Amino acid sequence: MSASTITVEQWLGKRHLGGSQILVTVLCGFAVFLDGISTQLIGYVAPAIHNALHLDHKQMGTAFAAGLIGLLIGGLVCSILADVFGRRRILIASTLIFGLFTLVTGTATSGEELLAWRFLAGLGLGGAMPIAITLTAEISPARTRSALVMAMFCGFPFGSAIAGVLASAIMPSYGWGAVFYTAGVISLFVAAALIVALPESLVFLVNRDADRARIDRAQQRIAPNSEAVTFVKHEAKGKTPVAGLFREGRAIGTLIMWVIYFISLMEIYFLASWLPTVLNQGGRSLANAALGTSLLQFGGVAGTLFFGRFMDRLNPYRVLFVGYLCACLFIGIIGYLYKGDIILPILFLAGMCLIGCQSGLSAVASVFYPTSARATGVGWNLSIGRLGSISGPVLGAVLLTANFGVQAMFMWVAAPTFIAGVLSIVLQYVSPKNGG
Repeated sequence: MSASTITVEQWLGKRHLGGSQILVTVLCGFAVFLDGISTQLIGYVAPAIHNALHLDHKQMGTAFAAGLIGLLIGGLVCSILADVFGRRRILIASTLIFGLFTLVTGTATSGEELLAWRFLAGLGLGGAMPIAITLTAEISPARTRSALVMAMFCGFPFGSAIAGVLASAIMPSYGWGAVFYTAGVISLFVAAALIVALPESLVFLVNRDADRARIDRAQQRIAPNSEAVTFVKHEAKGKTPVAGLFREGRAIGTLIMWVIYFISLMEIYFLASWLPTVLNQGGRSLANAALGTSLLQFGGVAGTLFFGRFMDRLNPYRVLFVGYLCACLFIGIIGYLYKGDIILPILFLAGMCLIGCQSGLSAVASVFYPTSARATGVGWNLSIGRLGSISGPVLGAVLLTANFGVQAMFMWVAAPTFIAGVLSIVLQYVSPKNGG
C-alpha cells in the first residue's frame, strides 16, 4: 500500500471521468425517472379511475395527496437511513417498494385501496431522488459535479413527460390498471439493474470505516489499476444526520433552501395541475392542452442540460438567480398569451427555466452538506418541497374560487419565483466554505 494520504474528493479531482461514474449517473437517472412517472401518472389516468371506481372529486383528491404525502415521509425517513446504512441498499429498497405497490395499485377496487397503495408506493419512492442526487454527487469530481447531478436529474422531467405517453398508449385498449402494471414492471427492472450494477459510494465507505477490501474494490471500480491510497475520513460532528443540517453555520442556509425548494415545487405542480384546464379554457382541445403541458416538462429536460453547463463554470448562485427571474417572467406572461399559438414556446421556456433551476438547486444542495448528512440534507430539502407540491394545486383552486382572472392568477403565482431568485443570492453568503 502506498504511503500517500488523500481525501476521496481530492483523489476524484485528479482522475478523468470514467465509465463507472457515467454508469452510476445513468442508473440514478433511471431511479429519478420513476419519480417523474409516479407524480404525473395518476393525473393522466384520474378520469378513468373516477369512472371505474365511482369516486367523487374529494376521494380522488385524497388519492392524489396520498402519493405526495408518502413521497414526503419517505424522503424524510429514507434519506436518514441512507446516511446510516448506505446509499446503495436504501435506493434499491426504495425502488423495489415503489415497484411492488405500483403493481398492486392496478388492482385497486375501492377508494380506500387506491389511497393505501398510492401512499405506500410514494413512501418507497420518496427516498429515490435524494439518494440518487447524493450518490451521483459523491462519485463526481468537483469540476463536473453539478453537470452530472443535473444530467441525472433529467430523468425526472423526462419521466413526467413519458407518463402521458404511457397512459395514452395503454389505457384506451387495456384500461387504467394496465398503466400501473406497466409502470410497476419498469420499476422492478430498474431495481434489478441497481442490484446488479450500482456500487456503494466510496465517500460513504471511507467515512463509515468500511473494511479495507470494500474500499479498495470501490476505488478500483472507479479507476481500474489505480494505485492504492489511504483515504482521509471526514469526521461527523453530529450525533445524528439531522444535526448536521444545522451545525457549522448551515442552519440559516438550510432554512433558506427549504423556502426555495417549497417555492420551486409549488410552481412546478401548480403549472402541471392547472395548465391543461387553462389552455382548454383558452380554446384548445384537451389533446392540445396536454401537449402544451408536456412541453413544460420537455423544456425542463432542456433546461436541466442547459443550466448544467454553467453551474460548474460560473457562480452557481447567480445562475440560479438569473434562471428564477426568467422563470418569473415567463410564468407571468402565460396569463396574457394562453389563447395564442405563441404560448407553446413560452411554456417550453418556462419549464426550461423553472425545472432547470430546481435541478440546479439540487446540485447546490449536494455540496452544501457534509458527507455524514448529505443524503439527509438533500432528502429533507425535497420533502419540504413536497409540501409545496401539495400546496401548488391548492393555490390554483383558491385563486380560481376567489374569481381571479387568468392574467391575475399567473401574475400572483409568478411572484414567489422572484423571491426564490433573491434568496438564491442570499444563500451564497450564508453557505459554509468548507466541504464535507
